[in-house]
Amino acid sequence: MSTDPVMWASGLGKSFPRRRTVQGTIREIVLGDTGGDRFWAVAPLDLEIRPGEAVGIIGRNGSGKSTLLQMLSGTMEPTVGTIRTRGRVAALLELGAGFHHDYTGRENAILNAAVLGMTDAEITARIPSIEAFAELGEYFDRPVREYSSGMFARLSFAVATHVDADVLIVDEVLAVGDYAFQRRCYARMREFRKKGGALLFVSHSAMTVVSVCERAIWLDKGIVRADGPSDAVNEAYQLNLAGLGQAGGSGVVTELPEIPVDPRWQGRSQAIIGSFDPDAPWHGHGGARVVDVAFRDIAGTALQQIAGGDEVEMCIRCRAERAVERPIVGFMFRDAYGQNLFGDNSFLTTVRNPPAMSADETVATVFRFQFPWLPKGEYFVAPSIIEGTQADHTHLHWMENALRIEVTESPVRFGVVGVPMKEAALT
Repeated sequence: MSTDPVMWASGLGKSFPRRRTVQGTIREIVLGDTGGDRFWAVAPLDLEIRPGEAVGIIGRNGSGKSTLLQMLSGTMEPTVGTIRTRGRVAALLELGAGFHHDYTGRENAILNAAVLGMTDAEITARIPSIEAFAELGEYFDRPVREYSSGMFARLSFAVATHVDADVLIVDEVLAVGDYAFQRRCYARMREFRKKGGALLFVSHSAMTVVSVCERAIWLDKGIVRADGPSDAVNEAYQLNLAGLGQAGGSGVVTELPEIPVDPRWQGRSQAIIGSFDPDAPWHGHGGARVVDVAFRDIAGTALQQIAGGDEVEMCIRCRAERAVERPIVGFMFRDAYGQNLFGDNSFLTTVRNPPAMSADETVATVFRFQFPWLPKGEYFVAPSIIEGTQADHTHLHWMENALRIEVTESPVRFGVVGVPMKEAALT
């Protein structure tokens, strides 16, 4: 596989007039005069992307992330600079972009593949795979004007990742998909990179960028503040958001901060525990609610930080809105891709003597376990209360992403969970 860049930009920038007048527009069209009071959405920058590389772009809203991706994908003309690409570029920018709303999903897939340069034979061979990945059922042959945002995301991603692209550009569109679809998308992106494809990825979740990409670019008001290893760039960005880092200026942050590591975290994973979100999305029939989730040590002291291997307790508090005959309280621990890593519930401990909850009663269920060694990234606790038995039950209140956990330091480099080795010896 060649290591020559598949995309490179030189002096690339985009500016817009602060106040556009008819006279100014005519002068710009006729004379090419772009003078006057303008602001730079993206200040001139240089960029190289190589095969197999995953580059994440982070920054606040309005920092120029989407503008940069639009220029790199060819949907926006730069004000200055040049872009060169080697191979085919597939982009997922705005939902529904590039789709004719009166055409069916199948017709749009064929049209988009043709626009990207695929032959009729290649398109015919790929359509079944696109249809299978999108999982739209009969809607694949329905006009896309009938699609929800999630269905648009499914079709867009399926097309973009089945057209033999050399560069894949993804701008936040996966956020509208469900967990199962997001997992498949991330798996597909990993497969794409293993085959030598280059990925440009934007997400409002900086930790997702760290999980997906080895390299990150931090844009601030159109200016590149940092470009380097994703964890170090994210650290600089987070410090800036907190008012502790470098702000202002006009150049690249040449020295990325060393991520501070408490000595007790060495060889372990450090997790920062967020606050319970009572407004997190949920489903169920009601009758009882999860009202709090918190971590504590075995002495009962509340925890904001946990190290891999620590023995901890997770307390889930639930309140009954009516009498609940056989409540079962449980949880699922998930990564940023929506993969279920582990979970449990109270059924087996209460099966011989099932408790009951009266209306307005609040109960606490405590799970004690050894906190796992996890790679850097975002994780979420999905707590629930159901009624019945393990085999036959009704969901009362099942929350998604009710508690966020961020692993900021970890020795785990491979897989989704780490297992500490007692010894590794050659004999």
